Amino acid sequence: MAERYDNLDGLRVIACLGIIAMHIKANASYVLPSVFDDVVGSFTHFVPLFLIISGFGMFCGYYTRLKNNNIDLDSFYSKRYKKLLPFFATLILIDIIVDQSFEHIIEGFTEATLVFALLPNNELDVIGVSWTLGVIFLFYMLFPFIVYLCWTPKRACVTFVLSMILSLFCSFYFFTDKYVIADFTHRHNFLYCAPWFLSGGVTYLYRGKIKEFISRYRLAWLCLCVFLTVSYYVVPVNIPLVPKLLIVFWPWLIYSISVESRILSNSVMKYLSGISLELYLAQMVIFRGVEKLHGLYILGNGLLGFMTTCLFVVGSLIVFIEVWKYLERFVMEMFTMEATCRN
Repeated sequence: MAERYDNLDGLRVIACLGIIAMHIKANASYVLPSVFDDVVGSFTHFVPLFLIISGFGMFCGYYTRLKNNNIDLDSFYSKRYKKLLPFFATLILIDIIVDQSFEHIIEGFTEATLVFALLPNNELDVIGVSWTLGVIFLFYMLFPFIVYLCWTPKRACVTFVLSMILSLFCSFYFFTDKYVIADFTHRHNFLYCAPWFLSGGVTYLYRGKIKEFISRYRLAWLCLCVFLTVSYYVVPVNIPLVPKLLIVFWPWLIYSISVESRILSNSVMKYLSGISLELYLAQMVIFRGVEKLHGLYILGNGLLGFMTTCLFVVGSLIVFIEVWKYLERFVMEMFTMEATCRN
């Protein structure tokens, strides 16, 4: 059984809630103090933290099993679809019913296959945040090949370095009007995002040495994490986004797998982490519902109103997800009972 790293729950939840707050700010008219405005706006960059954690989690759960031929590919991919598709397809259906456009039917159908990250210009509008799911699912699709590329820790390091080079090539050469449409979003492409996934894999392969090192220098490493995070905001460094965010988030991943933390690991974090993907995917559906019900500015458009709306949207998301899970279980039980009666 794969070892569980409970602190990753906290990192995942912080990233998810930060992204929700960022989207609320970006799609509403709250007037926040300049410091809050800048910080909340930067939460868009929490998505790479999701990808780094996903890379570590996949290596933790499946790397050794794939190397040892102890996993059935049919079960591997079926599990991915069973976990992701029902909820995601429900959101797509809601979007199509609300929008009622032929374009959304085409794009929604394409997104429901979960392979839409293979599109040459992946700029779909249905469930706009779903680009993350597309990139993550492509990582799942390629994972057996990635295991081959990372067969040994040293080979994994070489693969990571090559992925960084390819990511940089994407930024200044391939993502130009010669290859992509205007305003193409870099992070919608897997090759651009690959270093984030692979950094999690390299961390997994060197986890023993990492934990031994951090156990001796825990406080110093925590100070380094805080310093790098603060520096991101106060020290303007003109470097490409992929390595820049790795410098901020990779040390936090290393810290979280090496120490015990009640802040990052507790029952609340575990619960929210378990539904973090659903929270992420459904956030704009619920936000638009709150907006249509005129619930965004009940306590004004200042900081208090913004924080209240964030809490209300997250609470509504939890209720929506729990209702959906209940209905899903009910439908599954009905099908099971019907199949049993036929037999």
